[in-house]
Amino acid sequence: MDHHATSPAATAGTDRYPAGPLDALDAADAAFRLLTAGPRPLAVHASRLARGLPDRPVPLDELRVLLLHPATSTAVRNTVWAELVRRARTRGPEWVIGLTGIALPGLRRAVASLAGAYRGDPADLQSEVLTGFLAAVRGLDLDDLEQVPLASRLCWAAFRAGRALAFADAGYAARRRDLDDHSGIPERPWGHPDFVLAAAVRNRVLTRAQAELIGRNRLEGVALAQIAGELGVSHAALCNRRKRAEKALTDAIRNGCLAG
Repeated sequence: MDHHATSPAATAGTDRYPAGPLDALDAADAAFRLLTAGPRPLAVHASRLARGLPDRPVPLDELRVLLLHPATSTAVRNTVWAELVRRARTRGPEWVIGLTGIALPGLRRAVASLAGAYRGDPADLQSEVLTGFLAAVRGLDLDDLEQVPLASRLCWAAFRAGRALAFADAGYAARRRDLDDHSGIPERPWGHPDFVLAAAVRNRVLTRAQAELIGRNRLEGVALAQIAGELGVSHAALCNRRKRAEKALTDAIRNGCLAG
């Protein structure tokens, strides 16, 4: 049986969290920690979702760590995300908080990628990113979740929502361009990045392995060191592999090879 804290506020000390209002992601993080604390944390019986996961109820904060572990395959990760999305859509609000907590590392990366050139209220940016994430969750087809790379799809939707707010700031585009020029990273093409990677594979610009490497590292935020350990290669070798793949992808985009 899955467990959850019935009255987390009553069991947690008020000195664990800062006084006063929190930004959206900080508030989500505080709620997530409350739900995963105490004798009855919000949990799922992991082995019932996917083979190889612990055969016991796993609190969601522990599950988040497991999902990023090199031993956890992409398929297992997506199966767990799919179940959490279903619960967020069909059960109580605690599962919405639980899913958001699982996604927080990706949501924070989305905010961080926009914040450098954004001059508005940081709280507004966090709120917009979170709103975009939750809207994308509501828009998913529950019968087709296993076919969707959920982590990257939902976090990219969150990024797009934050970017729309950022572009309302007249100076944002120029500041963003300046940052991109210094970083040497090409701008993202229009369209969902999963579709861009799929088109690159179809057109033999990338192999499936190269597309998966870019997707897991750049979109899902899985560290290169973790992927290198999973594949049994050195970190330096994987960096070079990703660099070659991204150059091929960038050249194809600039040459119009992936148009449409």
